[in-house]
Amino acid sequence: MASIRKKRETALEKATYIIKPFVIYLVMKTVALIGLSLLISTLPIGGLEKLVNQLNAVINAAASIIGVSFVLRDFVTEIDTRGEVLFDVSVWKQLGNCMKKGFQNCKGKGILLGVSISLGLTSALFFNGFIVRLSLSSEKYDTVEKIQYSVPIWLGILLYGLISPVVEEIVFRGLTYHRMRRFFGIPACVLVSALLFGGFHANLPQFLYGTAMGMLMALCYEWADTFAAPLVFHMAANVLIFLLSGLPQVGEVIVTTPALVVFGVLSAGFMVVMWKLGERE
Repeated sequence: MASIRKKRETALEKATYIIKPFVIYLVMKTVALIGLSLLISTLPIGGLEKLVNQLNAVINAAASIIGVSFVLRDFVTEIDTRGEVLFDVSVWKQLGNCMKKGFQNCKGKGILLGVSISLGLTSALFFNGFIVRLSLSSEKYDTVEKIQYSVPIWLGILLYGLISPVVEEIVFRGLTYHRMRRFFGIPACVLVSALLFGGFHANLPQFLYGTAMGMLMALCYEWADTFAAPLVFHMAANVLIFLLSGLPQVGEVIVTTPALVVFGVLSAGFMVVMWKLGERE
């Protein structure tokens, strides 16, 4: 009789299982990004060069949606939806059902989600202001910043307050962190998933910001025990920073030392509240 060996017993098998969705997403998004950019450049439409930054922002969002579509089935079958996954419907409908059930099952966790949003707002202000004070920059970051903040408010909220958080949370918390927790403890999973999230942004300022925020989002996921927690955290943080980009005078105030101290203390307080509420749950 053939011997039976446990699945994912070796370190390589575990690493492959954990990193596979991230790699698939990254590769397919890159392919989609190149393909969409080439397609747009061939369109016989005049004046596109004036809208290059806005087009790049939309193309990046579209490529993200295409990339994440290749790992959606893994997400909806692994995440705790507290219900049956309907395999006879499209994967996008499965995602919609999953999100709907997820938020419905958050009844009784309203305070936890509220604290997640509050922590997202204060920590975004603290870490963003801290990095600005460090005067860190790069050519890559300047290009990304110019693209992100060139779109109108309604489009920016759609791209950075909805599409980007949903896609990135599916990949980094819903799959990467979720899979890591099957094999490893909280500290290692929080740190490694956050480093992947920070490294994904491919420039030093966003790496530092993304890593710090990634750690907090993973902790929100852990303490609240619901995917909705890091998702609303991410949405709130992204929308706030995007809106503040159009208010330079406010931006000058929030990077002052007293403001950073206030944001840091508030963030620490919300973390303690989140942790205590999570323990009680």
